[in-house]
Amino acid sequence: MNLDGYILAFDLDGTLVDSAPDIISALNKVLQEQGITPFHLDDARPMIGRGAMELVRKAFRLAGHPLAPEAEAPLLARLLQLYEVDIDTLTRPFEGLVAALDELEAAGARFCVCTNKHTRLSVLLIEKLGLTARFGSNRGADSVEDKKPAAGHLLACIDDMGGDIARVIMIGDSETDFLTAQNAGVPSILVTFGYSERPIRELSATVFIDHYSELVAAVKACANSLNPLATGEVAR
Repeated sequence: MNLDGYILAFDLDGTLVDSAPDIISALNKVLQEQGITPFHLDDARPMIGRGAMELVRKAFRLAGHPLAPEAEAPLLARLLQLYEVDIDTLTRPFEGLVAALDELEAAGARFCVCTNKHTRLSVLLIEKLGLTARFGSNRGADSVEDKKPAAGHLLACIDDMGGDIARVIMIGDSETDFLTAQNAGVPSILVTFGYSERPIRELSATVFIDHYSELVAAVKACANSLNPLATGEVAR
């Protein structure tokens, strides 16, 4: 399989890593400081995908305490402060990810992170997990004019790497990632084990995977769809 020139753009939370335990732990500390009952981890997982500010807003709204606009920034700052302290306490790459990256990298593919997390925290987490050298670009929502699902967020990552959008595949766990791929005109691979707010298979992704052991085959299928005349070359 020859994947020279291909860039695989990964979402972070719920796609590359299972970060919900650390994110929700920080969120619950913020809620408790405000006298609000914390969320159970499983109930809060689907709130993660749209970035920290949306997480704070949604959590307080669902808890019956919608925030006044002037309260949002201080609570967001407190959440990020608490989260950074324990950013990798329980967070780990999903099972099978590293082996899949090894195989794809050996085939010539390159990787980037396209996340709605703050860039500084995304870079820090990837570093803490020993994955920094894997990714040629790591951009959060604060590094672009319009965050995902705007195509410009993904395009900025690809530009960082001197890549060609015609050889890009978006890999994520949510409607935001699916729409990012649609807006950029690229195939999408959606994982079924992430933090989607809606049933993930309701979306018309190019491919779904239930485990990272399926990623290499999924990338091959997407690459063949992008370059049907090169099917034989890609499949080798």
